[in-house]
Amino acid sequence: MSVLSSVQLVSAPGIYRNFDIKSEMNERKFITSVQNAMHKPCLDSVATEKFLIEFTINLMNQSAVDFGDLRLGRDFHKYISLLNTNVTSSRLNSSAGIGLRILKSGFWGFSSTNDLTESGISQCLKRAVAMADAISAVTPAHLGTKMKNFAQEPAHNAEFNTPTEICPFETPTAIAAEPLRNSAEIALAISGIKKVSAFIDCYGKRRWFASTQGARILTTHCVVNVEQIIYAINNGTSAYRTLVSPGMAGGLEHFFAADFPSKAKKAAQEALLKCKAPQPKAGPTDLILDGHHLALTIHESVGHPTELDRVLGYELNMAGGSFASIDKLGKFKYGSPLVNLTADNRIKYGGASVGFDDEGVECQKFPIVSEGILAGYGTNRETAHRIGQKRANGTARATSWYDTPIVRIPNLYLEPGTKKLSLDELIADTKNGILMMGRDSFSIDQYRYNFQFGADMCFQIENGKVTHPLRDVIYQSITPDFWASCDAICDESEWQMHGIFNCGKGEPGQTAKMMHGASPSRFRNIQVGY
Repeated sequence: MSVLSSVQLVSAPGIYRNFDIKSEMNERKFITSVQNAMHKPCLDSVATEKFLIEFTINLMNQSAVDFGDLRLGRDFHKYISLLNTNVTSSRLNSSAGIGLRILKSGFWGFSSTNDLTESGISQCLKRAVAMADAISAVTPAHLGTKMKNFAQEPAHNAEFNTPTEICPFETPTAIAAEPLRNSAEIALAISGIKKVSAFIDCYGKRRWFASTQGARILTTHCVVNVEQIIYAINNGTSAYRTLVSPGMAGGLEHFFAADFPSKAKKAAQEALLKCKAPQPKAGPTDLILDGHHLALTIHESVGHPTELDRVLGYELNMAGGSFASIDKLGKFKYGSPLVNLTADNRIKYGGASVGFDDEGVECQKFPIVSEGILAGYGTNRETAHRIGQKRANGTARATSWYDTPIVRIPNLYLEPGTKKLSLDELIADTKNGILMMGRDSFSIDQYRYNFQFGADMCFQIENGKVTHPLRDVIYQSITPDFWASCDAICDESEWQMHGIFNCGKGEPGQTAKMMHGASPSRFRNIQVGY
């Protein structure tokens, strides 16, 4: 989508009340605003940034470390909340600083500071070295990381910029919030709709990566997450329906193109239908899960258990480990032969598509599950050798400049079916079952094995036709059994991207963003309850 088409959509008559973008914000500033925010140096100039990078790397070399890297830059966070048609809060925060990580005598040290002076950085490095020395003093040497096992990577000198047409950090709150205000007005006009809440959550970064091995990489990245929840009371009970923006990296252009006002009436009507809908009959049944719902199922049952640090037990204390142990690689039946799950941190607009990860490793595309067989893991430079990789696959990320990089779920998607199959055709081919749309509650055990998921909107399927809505539908399964039950996947015409923006991991905790994609898919004989 071009910038011009985004602007035309926003100001389209009949959709947005009393809203003319050209009178609110100069169009030229709209086009170039991203350069005024994320591209702005975190200090007074790019030259100053580069000076501090070289100053720091020289200090690391003088400290006789085995390896050192840094992340220098600025993070942005803008959050707008709404209740009904009113903006209730709008805040914009930014921070700038540097995080230093060193490997000395086989053990890591890390420290960060927002004191971007030579003295401040020197003290920060001393703290990182002291940490590594302290760990080394109390830990057997054989447990350390050997440089011979540290995955190889070319010393990249590069720049990567996420395509961002409408910068959220320069866009006035009134412009960003207007689609949600109009959508709420449409929903609230329907009898039985009692409340509409919404938020716009925007994250951006300008980050330098540099290492003692010679890498120098500059990255700018932006993601925007928008949700609106429509609450209904009818038939003596309550329910809600959720609208979400596409899970794509970039600016507000994806949100504006999603056109929430055009979806508000239907969402409100479905919320009212849920109030009167019966609960499902408990027991095994066939499920058709749409792409938005599958995004969360993929994230929890495939993404987390194939992070190699979790597999190796590094993550047990915070969020559990994984059943997908390395002895299963290349032979474990994770799903049916139809199931191909691909990691791709190069896909355009992916939340994890950052060009190079926070270890300076170029982002890559690789299989996680191939024709139903466990085929890969997300790795970092420290763990890659454990599965025979000479090179990591670009999945180590740090949320902020003050965080150390850890293995994170990549953009991970279910490949669409290779045979022509629409959602309507899949429904027609299903005698009895449930269509589940959107994501809701979920729970999964510490090894990512036993789980249950709910959906935002569900419909009964009878004799190949959608008949009536259902409420409170929950399905339970075991990860490999669930994916093994997949017997149909719609083709690429039904495939969609959906974002996960609140993936928590690590101590101290970090929150990562990534994309998951899928076409509607059918799963046979899954246990359903409520």
